[in-house]
Amino acid sequence: MNNTIDKKTIKESSKKILVSDYDQTFYLNDEDIKRNKKAVNSFRKKENIFVIATGRSYFDFYNKANLYNFDYDYVIINHGATILDKDDNIYYNFSINDKIISSIKENLRLDKSVKFYCCSKLESRVDFNYSELTKIYVKYNTKEEAMEINKIINNKFSDYINSYYVTENAVEIISNETSKSNAIKLLLAKLNVAKENVYTIGDGYSDIEMIKDFNGYAMINSVDELKRVAKNEYESVSELINKII
Repeated sequence: MNNTIDKKTIKESSKKILVSDYDQTFYLNDEDIKRNKKAVNSFRKKENIFVIATGRSYFDFYNKANLYNFDYDYVIINHGATILDKDDNIYYNFSINDKIISSIKENLRLDKSVKFYCCSKLESRVDFNYSELTKIYVKYNTKEEAMEINKIINNKFSDYINSYYVTENAVEIISNETSKSNAIKLLLAKLNVAKENVYTIGDGYSDIEMIKDFNGYAMINSVDELKRVAKNEYESVSELINKII
């Protein structure tokens, strides 16, 4: 019997993956992102994998990535709807069922909204009549209005979508075939990394599932629902990275 263990397999199985939300997590302010960039560089030099998982669209994320010039291996955009690598190769994409778009639109009370737009695979500002939408964004005047609409949409269309309340009184809707957590699971299927070596950190409602499903941590200013399922709280992503490595 050959008891030799493949060295490549050992090396790959010892890799770690860190998945971080962007807004109010990887980016808090310009000084904090400098510390996070330095910590990520150290993390990746050890052949670990760094992933951004954001609610931002392709256009909105890449504006920030170019502005702050930070490195990553994969990015999950639109709360999990699309997964890309650092070279913009698309691994997966999930769109909202076209048949329910008009019904969702009717229930969003767009006449009461401040602004709204939709996203497709890589297009970040399209209208409702565009096919294969990956995300719908609607901003309202108050948190109360946004939370009410979010509840209505989830109650009526949960067989098809996930709707999240996000900062600045907005609601964001994606297909229920996906989430940040599901996107991570799809990445794990491609990468030879053990689930116990996956770490996640975030602050908002769309982060809760990935915090529960993996080694999950919360930012200090996270929503209470996320804090309740997190292993610990941190003031900066760099603090968590220093703990991991």
